[in-house]
Amino acid sequence: MALPHRTRRRGGGRALLSVMAALLACAGCGDGDPGTPPDLDPEAQLTRAIRDELPLTALPEVPVYPPNNGPDEDRIALGRLLFFDPVLSGNGDVACATCHHPALAWADGRPVSIGVGGVGLGPDRVQTLPGAPTEFTTPRNSPTMLDVGHYPPFPGEDPWLGIMFWDGRITGLEEQARHPVRSRDEMGHDEYTAPEALTRVLERLQDIPEYVSLFSAAFPAELETVRQIFGAGNDQFVINGDTYGRAIAAYERELTTTGAPYDAFVRGDDGALSFAQKRGLMLFHEKGCAECHSGPMFSDFRFHALGTKQGGSGKPPIHEGGGDGTDLGRFRESGLLADKYAFRTGTLRNVALTPPYFHTGGEESGGDYQTLRQVIEFHQRGGNDEGLTAMELDPLIRPVELAEQDILDLIAFLESLTATRLASDRVDPTVPDSVPSGLTPPEKLPPVLTNDYVPPEGSP
Repeated sequence: MALPHRTRRRGGGRALLSVMAALLACAGCGDGDPGTPPDLDPEAQLTRAIRDELPLTALPEVPVYPPNNGPDEDRIALGRLLFFDPVLSGNGDVACATCHHPALAWADGRPVSIGVGGVGLGPDRVQTLPGAPTEFTTPRNSPTMLDVGHYPPFPGEDPWLGIMFWDGRITGLEEQARHPVRSRDEMGHDEYTAPEALTRVLERLQDIPEYVSLFSAAFPAELETVRQIFGAGNDQFVINGDTYGRAIAAYERELTTTGAPYDAFVRGDDGALSFAQKRGLMLFHEKGCAECHSGPMFSDFRFHALGTKQGGSGKPPIHEGGGDGTDLGRFRESGLLADKYAFRTGTLRNVALTPPYFHTGGEESGGDYQTLRQVIEFHQRGGNDEGLTAMELDPLIRPVELAEQDILDLIAFLESLTATRLASDRVDPTVPDSVPSGLTPPEKLPPVLTNDYVPPEGSP
C-alpha cells in the first residue's frame, strides 16, 4: 500500500478549513438553541463539503470481460478447481490458493510468500527446504485477488488488460494465469525449466480424464476445432495454454466485491460512513493521499519509489543468477532510470483485510508495515526506510503532519473500503473438498467474504 503526500492544500483543504470554522463558530451553542442553523451541524457540514469538493467514484459491481471470456458458469467452476489444485506445481505441493487463500482475503497474510517446500498456511507457513529462507522464499508479497477484474490497463490498451504484478510486467488476467507455474520459488521448483513449465503442466492436465471432460464442457467451440484438426479421440488437446489461462481468469474475475460503506456513501447514503470515517476521507484528500490512490480502486496503477525496506530474497533472487538480490522494481521491465525501486501503487480496496503491506511487507527488513497504523506512520515520517537518494525517491514522498486523531480517522476511513460480500453469485468462494488430480487442496477454511452461490443441481 502507498500513501504519498503533498503538503500544499487543494480544494478539499479549503473545504475542511470552512468546516473547522463552522465548528468554532458554534462551539458555545447549547442543545436546542433556536439560533443555531441546522446546516451548522458538524457532521452535516463535513458531508456537504465532501460531496461538493471531492471526486468520489464507487466501485462498479461488474468487471470488464474480454470478448472471448465472458461469465460462463462451467468455465468459472473449472477455473476454481484449477486454482485450488496443486497439480499445477512442480512437486504437486503448491496451488494458486496456497498464496491466495479465501480465508486470508485471497492473499496469504505473509510479508513475502512461501511457495514450494512450505508447510502450513498463511502466517504460519514455514519453509522446510535447505537454503531457506533466502533461497526458496518468494521475493514479493502476494497481493489479494479480490477485485482484480477491475484493474485498469496501460493507456491505449483494451480495458480488460489490467496491469498485473508489482512491476506491471504482464497485462490481463488470462496472461497472468500462465506465469506462476514458471516461477521456481512459487510453483515450479526444480522439476523442469521455466520455459517448459506450462507445457509440462498442460500435459499433466491432459492425462486426467475429469479435466478433459471439464475443459470440453467449458470450451465447446474450442473442442469442435480440436476434433476437426486432430480427429476423434484427441479431446485432451482442448486443454492448451489459451483455455487454461481463460479458465483460471474466469474464476479470478468473479472475485469482485461489493457492499463497502464507502461505496454506499458515494451512491448517496450519508449515513453509510461514520463521522470519523468522513473526517478520514477528507484528510485522505487534503493530505494528498489521493494523488496516487485515486479512482474507484484507490490506485493510479502507476509506479512509485517509496523507499520501503526490501525483504525476502530480492528479485531476481541471488540463487537465480540475476545479481545481488536487489529488487529494482519496474526498472527491470522498463529500463527507465525513473523506474528504479518503483512498484505499482497497491489498491486500497479491502486493505484492512490484507496485511502486511507494500511489495515486501517489511519482515526482517527493518521496516514495519504490518498494520495500517505502521503504513501511515511510514508516510508521516516521509517514507524512505531504504535510504534511497533524492533522485531515486518519488517526489510525492515527503513528511506529513498528522495528529493522533488524524491517524485514527485515516484508519477508520480505510476500513470503510472493506466489502461485505462478493458481488457475483456465479462463483463458489469456498475451498473444494477435492480436486480432479486427487492431490490435497489447501486447508478448507471459510472465506472472509461470501455470496449467495447455489451449487448446480446434481453437483457433488
